[in-house]
Amino acid sequence: MDLIGGYLLIILLLFSANITLLVGNYKINTKKLILISFIGFIVSFVLMNISPYLKSRFLFSLDYFSYIFLVLAILLFCVMLYYRKDSKNNLKKSIYILIGLVVISVVLLSSQADLTLFYTLIYSLSVFITIFIVYKLTNLLVHAKREYPIIIGEYMSLASILIFIFALTYFSTKDLNYSMFSSFLILTPTYQLIYVIIGLAIVVVIGLLYNDFRGGNL
Repeated sequence: MDLIGGYLLIILLLFSANITLLVGNYKINTKKLILISFIGFIVSFVLMNISPYLKSRFLFSLDYFSYIFLVLAILLFCVMLYYRKDSKNNLKKSIYILIGLVVISVVLLSSQADLTLFYTLIYSLSVFITIFIVYKLTNLLVHAKREYPIIIGEYMSLASILIFIFALTYFSTKDLNYSMFSSFLILTPTYQLIYVIIGLAIVVVIGLLYNDFRGGNL
């Protein structure tokens, strides 16, 4: 997996989870949820397979991704403030804005990423799974002691911080000599920490689903 492809995957998962958390304000049955997840799968798959044809037009973006990430982080934070200001009336507009941001981001990143058909399929499948699981988790989060809009706002703030870190480290990461490492995923101890976080997230998801199945509340 190339560097831009790695950024693309993280952006896809972050925004898919973010949009799904906002959609969690609506009650959706399982059939509609599967349909929405499938739409996310199709849209992301089509975008990632069409975007490479625009590679020459967006080739300049490779030198500006640091600034693009910075703008993206600022916009995401602004959307969070806009949503928190009036979570009921600004909900739909916040969803539409985030969808627009993720479409633009996917087009720019996937146009410069070296992804095979297999990877685009895996990425799209990840979007499907993320939408489905995150929405199921929202059924539990609405019972949390903290207000649901606050939980969403905290997630959006953390996501914007992560993207801001991408902006600060993009050029230094891009200029690294990857031939020195046996695997990109063991580039730094940070990725070892990511493995731990993913493992903990899986445990939390299983625990929450089990709690929901037993009829418990957070």
